[in-house]
Amino acid sequence: MDLNKAIRKQNKSFKRFLLLMSFIFFILPVILYLSGNFNNVFYLTYLIFIELLILASVLIRSSKEKLEFYYKNNRLKVYLGFRNKKLNIVCDKVKLVHVEKYTDVYGNEDFKIILLATSTFRSQRMVLVNNRFLKNHPYVFHYYKKLEGMHPHTLCYYTIVKRGGAKKYYLLDALYRTCVYSDFTEECIEKIKILRKEVDIDN
Repeated sequence: MDLNKAIRKQNKSFKRFLLLMSFIFFILPVILYLSGNFNNVFYLTYLIFIELLILASVLIRSSKEKLEFYYKNNRLKVYLGFRNKKLNIVCDKVKLVHVEKYTDVYGNEDFKIILLATSTFRSQRMVLVNNRFLKNHPYVFHYYKKLEGMHPHTLCYYTIVKRGGAKKYYLLDALYRTCVYSDFTEECIEKIKILRKEVDIDN
């Protein structure tokens, strides 16, 4: 797997999608106007509905692609989606980093990053661990029970990062470098090895 090539392909695919949606968005009113039905209430309402769907699809796709992060003062600041939802990770509080495969809404295979921590980082994206979450993620359940046995009065929180596509490889590497007290599952290590094998990153 060529990660740089995958990211370039991801970016090109996104640009093609934006160009196509923009073309459709602007050409539909022109077609309606040239057809002489621009003043027809039914056709105009239908056009507005389609235009709103196009805008919604662009926003959803843009949100799926956006993933930015940087490290400062023991915090890894992650920005997700077009609304720049912030995840301010206190690196020393992260206890587990895990990845799981999933299929996105477009039918593409991808992976999600699961973080388990002992702090909310003052972020609404950090959710208190619950039975439903543990049931859906058996490996995390196993680790959580071990952690609970060692620290029975410590509350744990989780968040899941799905956005970013192949950019998540770089986020995993950043987590590995900064969250020095965290455990990383074998699946995480394999992803990081893939990145470091293909990109000139110091070990």
